[in-house]
Amino acid sequence: MKILKIILTVIIISSSSLFADWVISPEALPEKAKNFIRNAFPDAQIWYVENDDGKYETELSNGIKIDFSYNGDWIEIEAEYVGIPYNVFPANVANTIRNTYPNTVIISAEKKWGTYEIKLNNMMELYISSDGQLIGQKFDD
Repeated sequence: MKILKIILTVIIISSSSLFADWVISPEALPEKAKNFIRNAFPDAQIWYVENDDGKYETELSNGIKIDFSYNGDWIEIEAEYVGIPYNVFPANVANTIRNTYPNTVIISAEKKWGTYEIKLNNMMELYISSDGQLIGQKFDD
């Protein structure tokens, strides 16, 4: 019985480490992701990269957090203290954000099924299609 407990403990510990996230070097990011960071946030350095089940979670020196897919496309950006520049979005999406709330800062963005979920510093959430149509908006309290 004692041996069985030891074996089960070893199996549980070893299997949980199989599903752990892996901290990797910034150089291991896909080139597309590195180019995105250089273009969108030229003054920031990549401080932290974690490979999480085929997704890359990064943190930059300016506090911005970006999740990338396995091929280097960004999935989600969190930039509460710095703001996300408009150039990370297609022109028609950026224009919709500018025209809807011109005096705000984008603090988070997420791509979901052909739409963009944008959160502004006035606590509004915008839902914009990839062609720039405002689908909906709500106040996020």
